[in-house]
Parts: sequence; structure tokens; C-alpha cells
Amino acid sequence: MSHKLKKDIHEIEHLKYSLRKPIHASLFENKAMLSKFAWDIHTYNAKKFYRDNNPDHESSFEKYGYITGVLNEEESKLLKKIYSSCKKTTLDPFDFDSDYSYEPRESYHKDMARINNYYEPSKFFFDNIPILLDPLKGKLEKENKFYWKVASCRVFAVKPVRKTQGFHKDDQPSGINKLFFYPNGVNKIIGSTTIIDKLNNEVVVDLKPGSWLLFNNSQCAHQAYTSENSLLRPTIEIDIMSDFISDTTLNYTGINSWHPWFPILDNKLKNKSQESYNEVYDRNLKRLAGLCILNKSGEYKFPCELSDYYDESSVSDFINGKYSSTIFSSNDIVFRHVESDNMENSIKYIVNKKGLLYFLFHFIKLMPLLIVKKIINKIIKNIK
Repeated sequence: MSHKLKKDIHEIEHLKYSLRKPIHASLFENKAMLSKFAWDIHTYNAKKFYRDNNPDHESSFEKYGYITGVLNEEESKLLKKIYSSCKKTTLDPFDFDSDYSYEPRESYHKDMARINNYYEPSKFFFDNIPILLDPLKGKLEKENKFYWKVASCRVFAVKPVRKTQGFHKDDQPSGINKLFFYPNGVNKIIGSTTIIDKLNNEVVVDLKPGSWLLFNNSQCAHQAYTSENSLLRPTIEIDIMSDFISDTTLNYTGINSWHPWFPILDNKLKNKSQESYNEVYDRNLKRLAGLCILNKSGEYKFPCELSDYYDESSVSDFINGKYSSTIFSSNDIVFRHVESDNMENSIKYIVNKKGLLYFLFHFIKLMPLLIVKKIINKIIKNIK
């Protein structure tokens, strides 16, 4: 394995804000986009595998994008003990594993610390959360329509702040959902979560102590509902991910670690072929490094800013010569439109988009070709 390359990537991703270079954002962006491709394929296969091994059934989760439930009395008491065993800590945004996605932006880190108090998961937490997850294993399988395991976990309490993050979608890869446990319950008085479900209903979640909520945080817009009585809202978050077997063992790689970039990581299904995981990992680290040379970015973005969904109207406008998008554009395509009837607007567009020097350089370079082409067109017309 390329240990040096892995070490270099780790060091780059854990640089202090002041030491970051714009090109380092390319590493995050390329990882995020490759990750989505891998997760789409993985989740498709995981759902097909589950469907092939289980009878068809209805899923409220697939219909609405969220479901809720309540623990029994004994489990509810255990949940409160688990939460109480975790000591308050300071958010460390660089506490993550390089094999896992993370939030890279300083401004968002400040927001996270402003809105939440964070707690260090205790030994009691790791020993006992699986006791609460085990009885839910089958229900979550049926609702998600895939087997699952724990991608990450964290313990926090939402503060009664005036301004939260507003409605947003996390736009994480498919096959990853959030499971929240609420030791004190949730409602408008003590604080809650507002969800816009798949049917476009806005719901302020109202649950009694010892309840849980599973929701699709990438398809359902959501925001924290701040307490009306200036109270903290304790929450234990378990992020679950699709797989080919279910396993309630907890996975924790840091307070800012979310899910593996690539779903093959730590998979318990043994590969019977001779190719080892280390070989696959090594090959893709090299691909990632090479891609960062080809696809460069100037600033850090989070997945919600790397949308999978292109604007069909903008692509259509581009094809029709309206220039509202530069998707699929190249120098030749852009300059080909200089010959069109609306030359003045075309030139203005290129100058505004690329700069005057850019336009002059390419125009001078292409001018001989344009002149020759016009001469040839005139000769052809005369021949006809």
C-alpha cells in the first residue's frame, strides 16, 4: 500500500485553516464526487440483495422519508443513563479519519459549536447502545429495504439559539440515513426537529422521552426547532448505512467523521478472490491523486454544494445559444458562435465570462481560420 500517499492525504486534510491552500479543496471535492458514484452502485446492490432474500412489503419510511418509535420503559431508563455517562467536550473539527467524510468549512464549524453542545462517547455508551439497536435491527431493515450497519455516531444537545441553520438537505450518498434517540423526548417546548417529508408536509416532530426518529436527511429538508423554554435538547445520533449484513456494532472515528468515503471499507463479508482490500485501496488512492491534477477546485464545498442534479433548462439554453450555462463547453464551441448573426452579444458574453485578454488571445489565434473559412464558403457559393 502507498503509505506515504495515505500519510500525505491525512496531513493535507488535517491542516489548520491558515495553512490550507486552494488546491487542497480539490482533494475533498473529488473524493465527494467519486464517493457518490460508489455509494449509488453499492446501495443499489444492497437493496437488490435484500429484496431477493425477503418478501416484498410496505415501507412507511420510503413513502414519507421518516418514521418514529418509542423504547420500552427499561430501555428508556438505559438511554438516559447512556447519555448522562458522556462528558461535555469542545468541538474539535479536525477529529476525523481521512477514510471518512467530514465537514471541512471553518464557518460551518463555528455554526456547529454555536448551535450544539458536544459530548465525548463513554465506555458505557459503546457497551450499551447496541442493546437498544438490536431490537430495532429487523424493523430498520424492512423500512430501509436494506441490511445496515453503523457508519458513525455522536452525542450532542441542541442549544436554545435564536437562529439555527435553516432548512437544508445534507445530500449525503444514497444508502445513508440518520437515527436519533431522544432521552428527554422532543417537542416545541424543549426543542425538536422540523422535517419536510417526501409528500411536502412540514412536521415538527413531537415524541415522548425514550423515543427515536429515523429520517432520510438527504431527501427531506430539515432544521432544528429551537426550544421555546430555553432548554437543551439532548440527542444521540447513529448514522446507519446500507450493507449486505446487519451489524449493530458501533463505529466511531471522531466527532467530525460521518461515513466512509467508499462503502467497501471494513466490510465484514470476506472477499474470496485473491485480490486484497489493500490492493483496491492503494489503486484508488493513486486514482484520486491523479484526478486532483485534472479536476481542480479553489474552495472547500460540502456535498449539498456538489449537487447531483443539473439544471435541464440551463443546458437547453446553452445548446440553443443563450449562453446561460457553460456545461459541455470548449473554446471551439464558444468561439464557433462568434460567427453567428448575434456576434455582438456573443463577444460580450465571452469577454464578461472569460476576460478581455482571454478573448483577444483566442480571437487572434483563430482569426486566420475564420478568414479562410469565409473565403471557402464564398468560393463554394460561387461554384453553386
